[in-house]
Amino acid sequence: MAEKPQDESKTTSGDSLSIAQEDYLETIYKLSLEGDRVRVTDIAARLGVRLPPVTRAVQNLERLNMVERDDGRGIVLTEQAKRLAQALAHRHADLRTLLIRVLGVDPEIAEADTCKMEHGISPETAQRLHEFLEEYAQLDPETRSRLRGNREEAEFDFLPHGRGTGWRA
Repeated sequence: MAEKPQDESKTTSGDSLSIAQEDYLETIYKLSLEGDRVRVTDIAARLGVRLPPVTRAVQNLERLNMVERDDGRGIVLTEQAKRLAQALAHRHADLRTLLIRVLGVDPEIAEADTCKMEHGISPETAQRLHEFLEEYAQLDPETRSRLRGNREEAEFDFLPHGRGTGWRA
């Protein structure tokens, strides 16, 4: 997730957490899987953000009982936040899989697009996507290749690249 967190004032559909807060939870979760201690500097480095905004974001998450800070352990997700972060990471992985393996999108483009798309889908869509990918994985390679389509017929290459969340967000 190389893209910087979105504006914290934009909230996800029906949830009390903002898009940026979801990005922070997902980042803390991923960092916690890589090592035994997550620090503000680790989060800032991963997201490409300066320390002051990260410190404020972590303090806000702490007020929401999503993280705990302990000098010995660093920043730790609460159980509720950990479940949410796991689901967010799973949704991210499913979207990335759809773009790369199913649609044949270049991995670098797919990662950037996933970061833009992941907060805009409903839980129902995320569940259906997950179920689709499970079924897709069972298909034989020839069928998967046929479903991917043909890159030679690129009728949308003239469109501008996506920018942020768009005017409908």
